[in-house]
Amino acid sequence: MKKIMLLGAFAMGMSTLLAQELKLGSENLELGDVKLGTTVNSVMKVTNTGKEPLIIKSVVGSCGCTVPEFPKTPIAPGSSADIKVNYSVGSVAGNFNKTVTITSNDVNASRKIFRVKGTAK
Repeated sequence: MKKIMLLGAFAMGMSTLLAQELKLGSENLELGDVKLGTTVNSVMKVTNTGKEPLIIKSVVGSCGCTVPEFPKTPIAPGSSADIKVNYSVGSVAGNFNKTVTITSNDVNASRKIFRVKGTAK
């Protein structure tokens, strides 16, 4: 019985080594100082570091002011793609810190989050 469990654990471990994996270019999109009432466009690079195609299922901003656009086609192993983020700066000055959540078929972490940060002036 122990041999069967060990073999199963080994097989599961090997499958994750061969599977797709999403790697973010950075944990944060630093926008710096931005002017009130404007829209800032930025890009988060994502890379498939696995051996199978990576499929991004959804990308969602934490509020209506953070609007992401993502690739709808699979990302080949070893390839990268861009997630475009449009941030609409409101009329209130100060620091902002929004999140963007990526849901994919990454076998190790199906959800990854990065932050959009800056200061509205």
